[in-house]
Amino acid sequence: MDPMTNQGAPAPMNDEIDLFELFESLWKEKVLIVAITFVITLIGGGVAFSLPPTYEASVQMLPPSQSDVAELAKFDVLKSSQSQSQSQSQSQSQSFADFLQILKSNQLRKTFLSQEGVKATLFSPETSSQKALIALEKMALVETPKKGPATEVSLNFQFKDATLAADYANQLVQLAVDQYRANTAQTFASEKDQEVKKLKDQQESLISTHEGRLNKEITKLKEAYEIARKLKIDEPRESRDMSVKTEARSSVITEEMRYLYSQGTRALNAEIETVSERKKNLFMVDGLLEIEQRLALLNSVSFDSAKVMPVTIDLAAEAPEQRIKPKRSLIVVLSTVVGGMLAILFVLIRNAVRNRKANG
Repeated sequence: MDPMTNQGAPAPMNDEIDLFELFESLWKEKVLIVAITFVITLIGGGVAFSLPPTYEASVQMLPPSQSDVAELAKFDVLKSSQSQSQSQSQSQSQSFADFLQILKSNQLRKTFLSQEGVKATLFSPETSSQKALIALEKMALVETPKKGPATEVSLNFQFKDATLAADYANQLVQLAVDQYRANTAQTFASEKDQEVKKLKDQQESLISTHEGRLNKEITKLKEAYEIARKLKIDEPRESRDMSVKTEARSSVITEEMRYLYSQGTRALNAEIETVSERKKNLFMVDGLLEIEQRLALLNSVSFDSAKVMPVTIDLAAEAPEQRIKPKRSLIVVLSTVVGGMLAILFVLIRNAVRNRKANG
């Protein structure tokens, strides 16, 4: 082989990493690595212990029982078309759903923040009402099942004070109950007023129709009375057209009038008095008695919203013993791991720079 042929070829580069040499170089710098790791761990621990603790108090809730919403059955008086069994089943689920809607509403949070001392305790004085409302939404979380009906619901309140977190969680639930009761009472009163007004309108219409018919009849009788008086017909006499006598409701006015005045003034006067008395006796009005009974029933029904409980408190909030954040142990462990990795990286980079300078 010609020795000249290999003179211009570059020498092969050795890119393999010697792990033993790498470990040896790290071992030599173990004090530095430990020192860096210790410092970063101290920094992480300092941050972890300087962060204010946050506690979470939880209220566990379930749908109400039938006895809790039994008072809602009085709505059946206003809606007689529903059966009681159906209305109770619907009122249980519907009342719980309405309660949860109130519990999640901004209006409830506004009411909560308006209570004496609440906003000042939760937020700094310069916090605006809008920012406080947004922050409270994150502090008080309503958790419902992701799938299926909302049968197990919890209100989780997070705050730096464990006792206040529990107190505020229970207060929010009670405020929602109070608001639900107020809304329900208002709804009942409104529906009752509407039903009473509708019945009274029907009552007035029936009475007006009844009186109108009687007035029309009395007017005809009085006209016949005047004719009979002028003709000096005091006692009933035979009509020329006997068919008119048997058809007093004939559409021919003149024939009906002839039949009426032919009965004489005495009979007509007695009929006028009798028909006039009917105006005072409203029991003769068809359907009026049923309406009066219905009105009496509605007026006798009173709704007590305090007897309605739209939710079952399965477990009231209590002051938690353990904080949920910051997780100090986790922060310290992560600080140690990150500190060790940064220390090793620093040593490797420093050794690489030294080697390059030495070879250069």
